[in-house]
Amino acid sequence: MTNNIEILRANQPLVICYTNDVVKNFTANGLLSLGASPAMSEAPEEATDMLNAAHALLINIGTLTKAKEEDIMTIAKTANKVGTPVVFDPVAVGASQYRKAFCHRFLQEVDIAVIKGNASEILTLVHNDTTMKGTDGDVTLNPVEIAKLAHEYLKTTIVVTGKEDVIIQDNKIIKSANGSPILTKVTGAGCLLGGVIASFLPSQKDQAREAIVEAVTLYNIAAEQAEAVAHHKGPGTFMIELLNALYHISFDDYLTYRRIQEV
Repeated sequence: MTNNIEILRANQPLVICYTNDVVKNFTANGLLSLGASPAMSEAPEEATDMLNAAHALLINIGTLTKAKEEDIMTIAKTANKVGTPVVFDPVAVGASQYRKAFCHRFLQEVDIAVIKGNASEILTLVHNDTTMKGTDGDVTLNPVEIAKLAHEYLKTTIVVTGKEDVIIQDNKIIKSANGSPILTKVTGAGCLLGGVIASFLPSQKDQAREAIVEAVTLYNIAAEQAEAVAHHKGPGTFMIELLNALYHISFDDYLTYRRIQEV
C-alpha cells in the first residue's frame, strides 16, 4: 500500500486552484497545512507556465460569472494540452440553468481526471432536470447509484461526497464513512477537499483510486480529530482545528481510523 501523504509532503506538489472567491484563503491554508503548494492563479496569460510546473489543476465554479467563463475554459484546456490533470468541482450546478449550461459545455470540451461533488451536483451532470436549493445536496439520494450512473455516463473518476463518500474508478467502488457533521457548517470545507484530491493525484492513472480514497478518508479523519478537540465550541474553533489536524495527520492515522469498504 502506497503512503501517499508522505509522498505529498516530500514533493510539495504545486496545485493551481481556480476556485471560488468565498473559499480561496481557506483552500490555500488547508493545502499548505497538508503539505501541498497552492497557487490561486486565474490569468490565462500565465497558464502554460504555471501548469507546466503544476501537479494538478482544480476548477471550482462556486462564484461563476460570465466574465470568468472563457478564462476557466482556456486554463482548463491549457492543462489538457500540457498534460496536467484537472479536478472539477461543479458547485451548485443544479441551482440554475446558467450553471448547468456552463458545466455541460465544460464536460464536452475538457478532459477531466476527477469530478467531485455532492449527490445532487453529480446527478445534475447526468440529468439536466435535477434542481438544488443553492449548494445544498439532497440527502435522500443514493450516492452509490449516482456514482455508478455518472461514472458510466461521464467516463471519468467520480467522487460523491456526503454522510458517506463514494469513490468510483474503472467500475470499482469504494465507500468511505469517516467525517464530521460540522464540516457542513464551515464555508469552503467541501471546496478544500477538491484541492486535497488534486494534491494527492499520482502520476500513474492506474494508482489514482487508491490515492483518492486516501485523500478523502484522511481529510475526513482530520475532521473527526478537529471535532474532538473543538468539542462544543462551534464551527469557528473547528475550522482552526481542521487546519491543525491536516498539518499533523499521518499515514498511521489513515491505517488506524479509516472506515472504508468496497461495494
